[in-house]
Amino acid sequence: MKLLTPGIRHLACCAALALLGSPAMSQPMDNACQATIQGQPGKKFDMTELRVSKRCEQFTVHLVHTGKKPWQVAGHNWVLTKSQDTEDVIREGLQSGPEKAWLSRGDARILAATQMLSGGEHASVTFPVQRLVQGEDYTYFCSFPTHAQPMRGKLIVVD
Repeated sequence: MKLLTPGIRHLACCAALALLGSPAMSQPMDNACQATIQGQPGKKFDMTELRVSKRCEQFTVHLVHTGKKPWQVAGHNWVLTKSQDTEDVIREGLQSGPEKAWLSRGDARILAATQMLSGGEHASVTFPVQRLVQGEDYTYFCSFPTHAQPMRGKLIVVD
């Protein structure tokens, strides 16, 4: 894994991620319980739908930023909310600014999130699937201000 340089951005995001769930490094992970998504130039994810089995105890999203620009210019992250909460989380997060990856600290509507990445970086977030309800609509998005509208996808709980 590429190491990120320390700083306010990294510390704020890591503190938030600790509350949201962290990867279990010592356990082998079933491929059905993880996904790798690319945040690509052009403000898009390479996958616009994820299916998560309710049989998974945990689900891990690995985000890879395939671009070359620094996070301050064109950063990517992966944020999961219920679809009904997405617009409010984005709007309120804008007020939090870049130091907090444009996410409100402690917002319980954020179900999982990676840190904001520069081009060439990658990060993962693991969260308990029991937080998700089959039949509920979930949206994942990038919280970078000009990316939040075009960079979206649906997460669907199956089984």
